[in-house]
Amino acid sequence: MKNPLTPKALRATDANAEHWTRRRQAASPRKSRPPLSERIAGYALALLSLTAVHGIRYYNEPQLTVGSRSPQTFLAPAAAEIEDVEATQARQAEARRRVVQALKINSTANDSMRQNLEGLLAEVEAIRQEAGPLPYVSVQLLSLPTQIYLRQLSPEEWEPFQARVRQEAIRGATPSPSEEPSSGRPEQLEQRAKQELVEVWQRAWLDGSATQMAGTDPYTQLIAQVEAAQRRYQAALPALEQLTPPVPATVLNLADADWQHLQTLSRRVLERLQKIGIVDGLPREVRAEGIQAQLDDLMFPGNAAQRQELQGLVYQWLQQVLIPNVEVDPQRTEQRIRAELEKVEPVLISVAENQVIVRADQVITPEIFLILDHFGLTQRGINIWGLVGVAGVMGMGLAVFVPLQQRLRPGLRRRDRVLILMVSLTAPLLAALFKLEFSSLPAVGLLLGSFYGAGLGLVVVVGQALFLPLVSSANLLTVVPLLSGSVVASALAGRSRSREELALLGGGAAAVQMLAYGAVSLAATGGIDLLAMALAGGTSLGWSIVALGASPYLERLFDLATPIRLIELSNPNRTLLRRLAAEAPGTFQHTLFVATLAERAAQKLNLNVELVRTGTLYHDIGKMLQARYFIENQMGSLNPHAQLDDPYRSAQIIKAHVSDGLRLAKQYNLPTAVQAFIPEHQGTILIAYFYHQAQMKAGDQPVPEEPFRYDGPIPQSKETGVVMMADACEAALRSMTLSDGFGPDVVERAKAVVRKIAQARWQDGQLVDSGLTLEDLEVVADAFVEVWRESNHERIPYPSFTPAPSLPETASAQAQIPVAMSHSTGSP
Repeated sequence: MKNPLTPKALRATDANAEHWTRRRQAASPRKSRPPLSERIAGYALALLSLTAVHGIRYYNEPQLTVGSRSPQTFLAPAAAEIEDVEATQARQAEARRRVVQALKINSTANDSMRQNLEGLLAEVEAIRQEAGPLPYVSVQLLSLPTQIYLRQLSPEEWEPFQARVRQEAIRGATPSPSEEPSSGRPEQLEQRAKQELVEVWQRAWLDGSATQMAGTDPYTQLIAQVEAAQRRYQAALPALEQLTPPVPATVLNLADADWQHLQTLSRRVLERLQKIGIVDGLPREVRAEGIQAQLDDLMFPGNAAQRQELQGLVYQWLQQVLIPNVEVDPQRTEQRIRAELEKVEPVLISVAENQVIVRADQVITPEIFLILDHFGLTQRGINIWGLVGVAGVMGMGLAVFVPLQQRLRPGLRRRDRVLILMVSLTAPLLAALFKLEFSSLPAVGLLLGSFYGAGLGLVVVVGQALFLPLVSSANLLTVVPLLSGSVVASALAGRSRSREELALLGGGAAAVQMLAYGAVSLAATGGIDLLAMALAGGTSLGWSIVALGASPYLERLFDLATPIRLIELSNPNRTLLRRLAAEAPGTFQHTLFVATLAERAAQKLNLNVELVRTGTLYHDIGKMLQARYFIENQMGSLNPHAQLDDPYRSAQIIKAHVSDGLRLAKQYNLPTAVQAFIPEHQGTILIAYFYHQAQMKAGDQPVPEEPFRYDGPIPQSKETGVVMMADACEAALRSMTLSDGFGPDVVERAKAVVRKIAQARWQDGQLVDSGLTLEDLEVVADAFVEVWRESNHERIPYPSFTPAPSLPETASAQAQIPVAMSHSTGSP
């Protein structure tokens, strides 16, 4: 189908272009650019305000300064003792540096270390239980060293060992007894084990039990017990190797008493180290020496080799569980600092009456300046040239800001500029009154980023950060963290869509400022002042809370339509929208569909989606005052216009919903940007139904159009233009039938309907001030048809059922299942 939205088609059908141009000029409220004098006055006021705040240091500046020459000889008018504040502060700073921080033991760290050690011991205990008890047979049969030795033998070692024992027992030879294997050498342990097993064999023969049924004699039972112990021991060994640190097999060979003793030693050494204190940053080798010193005087179980092995195990355990448990005690440290500061005496300069303070042409030193200033002889006054210099800097700043502002936010109103100026001036003012660290720059970034977007917010924040050194002493440690947090706040505030997100952003900006302070401090001084770092983050968080609390009031006071406020206004629980839903339900449903159409088109055109949706929700609120006169609210009842039978009166009632809507919008303090949708969505279009009705009643007499046209203005933005189109197309799209499905022909017919309405609005001069182009209208048409298709999607037809009479309960329950889900499987 041919596209009707072409310049050629529009020119061919627009026969009354001159007429609609005159009407547009009368209906359009577009304001001309303010006169040059007014703009100059505004810039001059901004320059004056900026200079007044940033030049605060020059209001009471001494003419005689340190390093200048005295124009005359000054005598002291009276005797006095003058405190040298800077020298006193230097002494106090030195005293503060000399104070050794008070430390305390962190009980939480101690508990953590004990829990970690107990965890390691519990793991070993579990493996010991898996390996089985010691002794596993009576020590009257086999001594404990022999039981330990035999349990450690692998199957490959055990079979040859049994063979040797049997050979010696059959020969009747008893191995020569050896001394107690205190050294634990394998050959000694093996010899003793053979001796004890041979003795068990021989006793079994002497008792006659060896001739009994196989497997019932004491020797065979003993061998079975040994082999069972070996299997459990071999199964437990891999688990020891998987522990961290790996545990030697010696631990499995400890008797219960020795194992308990080893645990007690481990806990005792840990407790000693905790009482001594483990300082963060202590070199690893120093910590290792401390652990080893605690272990050296302890007696571990076993022989020399085993004691060395167990000592190494405890050493590894302690290396793993030890963490710093010494921390600064801020209260006691502060008490020490206060005690030292009280000892510092102020530095006083004694001056006698008529004493020469400074002679003519003498260079003024800091001490001389202090005395002169005490007696009011420094000739303080306004430094005009200093203020002129500040004005020059501010002028250059304005020269950079204005073009950037016009590019980033070209539609700013006068009240917007006033708000930007007021908010931005709080940063240097607070920095001058207190310190630069307490500047409200984070709040400035959060507010302006939320109100006017990231671009303008960043311009103001960076500019003010560059100007802050004019009002307060600054260095990298104060400026960089402050700027970091403020930049993050302004860059991301525009993306927030709720007060909660804005609050979380404030917390994130505070964290960034705190981390930036730590990074700069570490780079500049090689250390981190945790208290100052926390103060930087806390100050930023405090300003974020102030900004969050002030934002709703500023939005209302300066009539701002921020994304957050628009989303709050679009909540259907707002009083005005609840009234609309209750008093004009048909209009409310119409509004919801129009909002869906307009929102989709706004998304595709990259417009202000929040403004479009909110403005659409309120565009017809005036209808609820006379709801029954609008067909969507009549619900099939008698049309009151038929009773009136007066097209002029009916047109006035229809037109009144615009003025009524504006009155309600002002009553409920809707933003001006939202109020604009109420008249502009109708523009100056003709109320065609009643106009034609009047023509029929007038017969051959001409009927003027003015009583049947809305008062306007026509849409002044793309947003209101899109809503005008959505409002006009809503009824036409709803009325289209879908008997033929959603084939290309049906979709094209729907687009043709939208294009026809767009052509009518274009030719009527309604969209000429909106900024919408023919290409935009094509995008709008596609978006509307897309929403129409989504809202009229095809559905599965469900056939109706008539249940068979007198079915049993189970069959009745099955018959209620839809056909699509109950397929017959046959019946007997």
